[in-house]
Amino acid sequence: MIVLSIMEAGERLASTSSAERYMLIYMINVLAIIVVLFIAFFVMFNIRKNKLLQERIKREQEFETQIATAKAETQEQILKDIAWELHDSVGQLLIFGNMQSRSLLRLSPESLEFKVAEVNETFNSSLTEVRALSKTLNGEVVLDLGFQKSISNELIRLERMRFDKAILEVVGDNKLFPRSKDEVMLFRILQEFLSNSVKYSQAKNIHIILDYQADYLVVTAKDDGKGFDINTIEKGSGLINMNGRAKLINAELTLNSAPGEGVELIVRYPLDNATQEEVDV
Repeated sequence: MIVLSIMEAGERLASTSSAERYMLIYMINVLAIIVVLFIAFFVMFNIRKNKLLQERIKREQEFETQIATAKAETQEQILKDIAWELHDSVGQLLIFGNMQSRSLLRLSPESLEFKVAEVNETFNSSLTEVRALSKTLNGEVVLDLGFQKSISNELIRLERMRFDKAILEVVGDNKLFPRSKDEVMLFRILQEFLSNSVKYSQAKNIHIILDYQADYLVVTAKDDGKGFDINTIEKGSGLINMNGRAKLINAELTLNSAPGEGVELIVRYPLDNATQEEVDV
């Protein structure tokens, strides 16, 4: 409509007097300025609107990250407290029971020696498992041992308890994490997967691959259990926790499964994570 008016004004300009011509030029200029101002206002309005929307989304994302971080910190502290209780309280009780059973073994008649020896062995095995479990639950111990060693210890513990074979395979040269505490986050993701395999999968074997690539550490964990339909499974707290921790360390998490085909977990962790804000675990 505005364009037609300008064209009509131009046609009239050719057939009018000098005064009328100046007036038309003036009106055309005013009209053009109004159009430019209208367009500029519209553009600025949209820029401002998009900026406010982006700021709102950023604030919401920051808030969600803070909540997820606080949740992870709380969970880590709870695990640390449990680890201390296992090591100090339960461990001491098992040590005492072990000492008592050994004393009883020396005083037992020959007919009861075998039974008492079994009790003593049970105390020994339980003490070993409690100490191993307390190490994996304490994030500071995981940091001290290192990522690979912690996974290896966890697989050894689970192989004693549950699986026929629990294998760790390392591909490529070991690389340092850009943020050491990400090791704990990634270890907890694997720990959650292993826990679910123990509880639900009926698996006999576990295979974990650490593939150190140029820019990524690709962690693949697979069991040979009964699997499930990935499209219909209800998301429990375990999967939610894994996804939440992966998001905090800027990693990509994929879970693959089908009935009768086991479960496969793939985590792509970027080894160049230096620009991400520090997350305290």
